[in-house]
Amino acid sequence: MDMYRNAYESYKTACENYGMESINFNQFVRDLTTEQLDIFSNTSK
Repeated sequence: MDMYRNAYESYKTACENYGMESINFNQFVRDLTTEQLDIFSNTSK
């Protein structure tokens, strides 16, 4: 679950940087693809 939370925090920061409204955590996790999670986990090491 930590991986999802870290990905969500990165997403929220990016939204803030670009002045965009972020979606909630539950929707974020539901909409992630396996490919997106794999890319994030490989770049966050």
